[in-house]
Amino acid sequence: MPIDELRIYTVAPGGLAEYLRLAEEVAVPVRGDAYGRLLGFWFGEIGSAHRVFNLWQHDDLQARQAVRARLAALPAWRDDYVAKVHPLMQEQEIRLMEAVTPMARPADTDHNVYETRLIRTKVGKAAEFATLLRDTHPDAEAVVSVGIWTTLAGRLNEVVQILAYHDVGARLAASLAQDRWRAFLARHGDLVDRIESSLMLAAPHSPLR
Repeated sequence: MPIDELRIYTVAPGGLAEYLRLAEEVAVPVRGDAYGRLLGFWFGEIGSAHRVFNLWQHDDLQARQAVRARLAALPAWRDDYVAKVHPLMQEQEIRLMEAVTPMARPADTDHNVYETRLIRTKVGKAAEFATLLRDTHPDAEAVVSVGIWTTLAGRLNEVVQILAYHDVGARLAASLAQDRWRAFLARHGDLVDRIESSLMLAAPHSPLR
C-alpha cells in the first residue's frame, strides 16, 4: 500500500529564501525519484508564513525506511544539504498518511494557491470524518480537492486535506460562500477537535504548481 508522507518544517524568520534555494538546487536533484516521489512542495503564505510543506510518496513503509537510510548515507545529502539546512529550521513535523481519495491535479497547472487543512478529530473518528468529507464535497464547486488523507503515524486522529484555488481571490470568494461547509460542520462537527488551515504557494520545483 503506498504511503504518503507530509513533512512540515518551521523555518527561522529570514531563512525561507535560503531554505527554498537549497531545496531546489541541492535536495531535489540529489533525491530525484530514487528516494521517494515528490508530489508537492509549498511554502506558507497566509497562516503559516515561515513553514514549508512537502509531500512525498513511498511504495510502502518498509520502502520508506530503506530509502531514508540510503539517503542519510549520501555525502551530497548529508554535507551539501542537511548540514546547511538544519540551522535554518526551528521545528520539523512528519505525518505518514493513507490516501482516502486519489490525488487530483488542478486544471490550471500553474500559479495556483493551495490550502492545507489539518483536521484533528476525536479519538478514533478520523476515518469516519474523512469518508464524510470525501462523499459530501462540502467545499465550493470552484475548489479542487487535491487529496484527503488519514494519518497513520506522526500525529494520530487527524485528517489532512489539500485544496487548490486559481488565486487568492478565488480562496476569499470561497470563504464568503461557505454555506455548505458550515452546514457540513453543523452536522458532523462533533467529530472534530480543531482545524488548522494554511494558504500556500508552490515552490518553483514543485510538481503541483
